[in-house]
Amino acid sequence: MFNKSKTNSTNLNADNSEGNMVEQDAQPESKGFAPAPSVAPAPAPAPVAAPAPQRSGMMDIISAPSSSKPSILSEGFSFRGEIAAKGAIHVEGSLNGQIQVDELTIGARGQVDGVVTCSSLHIKGKFSGTATCSELIVTSSASVDGHVVYRTLSVQKGASIKGELLLVK
Repeated sequence: MFNKSKTNSTNLNADNSEGNMVEQDAQPESKGFAPAPSVAPAPAPAPVAAPAPQRSGMMDIISAPSSSKPSILSEGFSFRGEIAAKGAIHVEGSLNGQIQVDELTIGARGQVDGVVTCSSLHIKGKFSGTATCSELIVTSSASVDGHVVYRTLSVQKGASIKGELLLVK
């Protein structure tokens, strides 16, 4: 089965003994081979709605603090200065300064001294300074020395609190 339509393309034949070029119509050559079957081009597939891509860019991590992993100040690490970040910070080392984050967790071996502004403050280690938060959680191993303004409070038996805890509605 041959493609019966003729094309406008031409083949140039260089077999002419005089070196002249001869123009021929494009036709399949038969040199003992079976003719190739004519194949119609496959129709283009219909567009398929792709599922919504999983978002994993840096901006997505920053904008979704509750589902992101916290930044960690490891034990033995000491930081002095100002931190402002979206998301969560977990402190096992020493942090001194002004901190503004969504969630701050002071681990059992962590120490924070300074001015803290956050939505959630979870104290397991030592905190001294001033804090303003929506949620304050003080565990039994915690030591708080300072002024903390909060909306909701949870204190476990055995926690050490020196200073002032102020409920704001």
